Amino acid sequence: MLLELLRVTAMKEGSMQDQLFAAAESGNRDEVQNLLVAGADVNAKGRDGLTALMKACLKGHLEVARVLLNQGADVNTRDNYGWCALLWASSLGHEDIVKLCIEKGAILEIKDQYGATSLMKAARRNFPEVVKILISSGADVNAKDGMGRTALMRAARRGYANVARLLLDSGADGEEPDERGATALIISASEGHLATVKELLDCGANAHARDKNGWTAWLWAFSAGHAEVVKLLKARGAEY
Repeated sequence: MLLELLRVTAMKEGSMQDQLFAAAESGNRDEVQNLLVAGADVNAKGRDGLTALMKACLKGHLEVARVLLNQGADVNTRDNYGWCALLWASSLGHEDIVKLCIEKGAILEIKDQYGATSLMKAARRNFPEVVKILISSGADVNAKDGMGRTALMRAARRGYANVARLLLDSGADGEEPDERGATALIISASEGHLATVKELLDCGANAHARDKNGWTAWLWAFSAGHAEVVKLLKARGAEY
C-alpha cells in the first residue's frame, strides 16, 4: 500500500511539473501561478534540461518569466548545454526579458558549451537593442569564446555593420585575433561583407594584419571572389 501511494504521488508530481513546463512555454501566466501555489517546483528541469523560466524566456513570455522569478526561480541555473535564462533571451532578441533577468541578478558572463556569452549571442543574431542593454549593464565586449572569437568577430562574420559599430564604440578591440590569428576585418572580408569591412576600416582596423597563415583581409577577399571588398581594401592601402 505504501509503495503504491508513493508511486501515485510521484506520478502526480511529475504530471504537475509537466503542466508547469507546458504553461510556461505557452505563456499561461495564471496556470503557472496556480501550479506553483499547488506545489510545483519552480526550479525543476524537464527531460530537455530546461526549467520553466528558460522555456518562458526562449518563447518571450515576459509576465510568465516575472511570476517565476518572483516565486524564486534561479535566474542563473544552466541547462545541459550551459545555457541560462539570459542566454536564451539574448539569443532570441527578447529585450524586456533580458532587462528583467539582469534586474534579478543574471550573471552577464555565463557561457554556453562553446564559450559564448549573451553579448556574443545577441551580436551574432543581429539584435542591436539587446547588445545595447547588455553593454550598458556591464557586459565584457572583449570576452572570447572557445575559438578565441569575440562578439565583434561574430557580428563581422555575419555582416552586421550596425552591431559592429556599436561594439567598437563601446570599446571592442578590432585588432584582437582569434585562435587562427584572424581579426574582425579579416573575418568580414573573407565573407564579402562590404558595409562591415568599411565600418571596421573607418574605425581604424589594420588593413595589413595577417592571420597565422600569413593571409591578409585583401587576400581572403580576393581568393573568395569578393571584388567590391577587394576594391575597397585596395583603396584603403591594403596590400597582398
